[in-house]
Amino acid sequence: MADGDNVAELPSRDDILKFVAEHSGKVGKREISRAFRLNGSDRIALKRLLREMAAEGLLEGARKSGMRVQGDLPNVCVIRVTGRDQENYLMARALRDGNVMDAPDAPLITIVETGGRGRVNRSAQLVSPGDTALGRLTKLDKNRYEARIIRKLGGAQGQVIGVIRHRPDGAWVVPVNRQERRDYRAREGADGLAEDTLVKAEKTSATRNGTGAVKITETFGSAASPHAFSLIAIAEQNLPIDFPDEAMAQADTAHPEAIDRSARTDLRDIPFVTIDPADARDHDDAVYAEPDTDPDNQGGYIVWVAIADVAAYVTPDTPMDKEARKRGNSAYMPDRVVPMLPERLSNDLCSLREGEDRPCMAVCMRFDAQGKKRGHKFVRAMMRSTAKLSYQQAQGIFDTNPAGVSGEAPERNGLENILGSLWQAYQLMAQAREARAPLIIDKPERRIEMNDKGAITRIYIPPRLEAHRLIEEMMIAANVCAAETLEQRQVPLIFRVHDAPPPERLHALADFIQPLGVRLDLGQPVVPLLFNRIMVKAREGAHYPTICEAVLRTQSQAVYTPENIGHFGLNLGRYAHFTSPIRRYADLIVHRALIRALKLGNDGLTDGEIEKLPAIAEAVSATERRAMIAERTAADRYLSAFMSDQIGDCFKGQISGVSRAGLFVKLDDTGADGLVPISRLGAERFFVDDDKLSLVGGTSGTVFRIGQPVEIRLMEATPLQGGLLFSLEDYASFPNMKGRKVRRGPATSRRAPSRKSRQITRKTSRK
Repeated sequence: MADGDNVAELPSRDDILKFVAEHSGKVGKREISRAFRLNGSDRIALKRLLREMAAEGLLEGARKSGMRVQGDLPNVCVIRVTGRDQENYLMARALRDGNVMDAPDAPLITIVETGGRGRVNRSAQLVSPGDTALGRLTKLDKNRYEARIIRKLGGAQGQVIGVIRHRPDGAWVVPVNRQERRDYRAREGADGLAEDTLVKAEKTSATRNGTGAVKITETFGSAASPHAFSLIAIAEQNLPIDFPDEAMAQADTAHPEAIDRSARTDLRDIPFVTIDPADARDHDDAVYAEPDTDPDNQGGYIVWVAIADVAAYVTPDTPMDKEARKRGNSAYMPDRVVPMLPERLSNDLCSLREGEDRPCMAVCMRFDAQGKKRGHKFVRAMMRSTAKLSYQQAQGIFDTNPAGVSGEAPERNGLENILGSLWQAYQLMAQAREARAPLIIDKPERRIEMNDKGAITRIYIPPRLEAHRLIEEMMIAANVCAAETLEQRQVPLIFRVHDAPPPERLHALADFIQPLGVRLDLGQPVVPLLFNRIMVKAREGAHYPTICEAVLRTQSQAVYTPENIGHFGLNLGRYAHFTSPIRRYADLIVHRALIRALKLGNDGLTDGEIEKLPAIAEAVSATERRAMIAERTAADRYLSAFMSDQIGDCFKGQISGVSRAGLFVKLDDTGADGLVPISRLGAERFFVDDDKLSLVGGTSGTVFRIGQPVEIRLMEATPLQGGLLFSLEDYASFPNMKGRKVRRGPATSRRAPSRKSRQITRKTSRK
């Protein structure tokens, strides 16, 4: 706007977009005209500009609801309740054209369960996970909204996993999901079912008295079965178990003889080895290394990575391909694997078995004496694994003779010489890794060991071996080569990307760790080394676990996408998953892209697949999250069952999360997660800090931070729900925030004063 003469200028497109994005409530031509002081002919020009912006896709909306920035949700929207978050708030997603908007970057909606002035929003109380409702939305920030329920639309949708309970008034389904707040009357399908039968049921309309009702659609046997917990997790996440007949028929008729070996490079004289977990049945990758004889690369090494050629058997748009895309990836649970491919492929034809010829996609990489890659080349080949080793076996050889037999130049025979060359090549690659400085997260993973009867025999943290790091480093290098080659050949692909932490999380981390004696300089470039230095500085202090957990929570989630933004955690400019096509569909897509780019066959990526890459990337990101949830909830249930005979015992652990429900605690020895309910923390009210990294007492100022060590007592175990309830044993040892003003909660959480109390207040003030 012009100054002094009070003459208004027509706002720019950016000005209008900023105003619409920041303005709460209805935004139309009238509101924009008032904000920019437009009148007369300027309003006509504004109307023309708004039409152009709508045609360009910058704005959308209608006269009644007002305009909004393209991609924003309308003020009133149909939503689907999807569940509850860690703080027990109901969460929802918007519906568009009848479909749930559940992509990784889709808006996330929190349902407000309180009305104005602290009143209960009774409409919100009527909805539960799976329901559809009409909500009035308020935008909080990018892709985050609050919704107040206007009314519930129709009957409940969705499914319930639960157990049958026979009561005097009939059969009921008791949900195993802790997010469900009520039991459901079984209207259909319960006849003849025994007590404690595991079932899947569809929600139907409520009964006359408001009780939820369901129709049983599937049974899974008894809840007392040793394998019930993984079945519950599979059913909750809708993981497909059985393969369609068409896919099985395709797998059964697949034969290695159908592969044209003449069109492949013969690598069978190279003594590849596979190095995997001791219980692995599918072997995706094999490795080999030898010194580079090129005089221009003295001290360098040649490293081969061979990957199972799944694309040779799973071709585009066949029944097996469609089922693999639907599954997205394999899911690994304590007692079973839900594979992406039928076992004839995953454990046989595609698996790089010892002593058997197998088709592969291989990359030959040349590294110099400093571990920097000087070049690479992909081939489609036949290979034969010389040996199948576990990580422990490989590490034993590395420890006893890392340079090979008697330090002689490795020949293509002798397992010790083969592993000696791999070890020497890895030492060079490790130098380059250290120079690259990827993000280092110190978070040990526990493994659950079970017997044939489904009982836990051992929970342990496997040692982190250099053999693990060797394979990891060589797989990362091969993945980088795949991304580089496809970018150079300008063939579309699915990248594995990891964005840098958003600014708001960085500010929250800086505020959180400052009282712990560690400073985060927000003026520095945001690179992984910044976080590594923080953790190194904190390593010797008492707050190291707390700071590690906070740094981990600051990071973004890695996803698949056709658009490359780099991989922040690995500190790489381009990265794609290439090395595990037996268990990840994204890797299979990258294999097909390489076949197309390098003209290695007629079974490469098709034009139709290229058009669908955004949808495929979105789908495999979703199936990855689904599998992770199933794996975690299955482990939670097995751990809860394992600890159910230890009620009353004390354990040491760390605070892993805070919410208005209480403290989430992870036990040190088993890794089991449980809750200290907020009611067990004392009579005072507690509030979650804005950074969601600490819980603060409103009266005493007592602070509970994530990562803090605690001692707890186990009070209750509910294996079917995977729940553990604790009580805190060392409450007095926690610090307080004396001298700091404690937030007393939002204004909407306080009940408005009654009319009588207002009258008393006025009379008192007159005195």
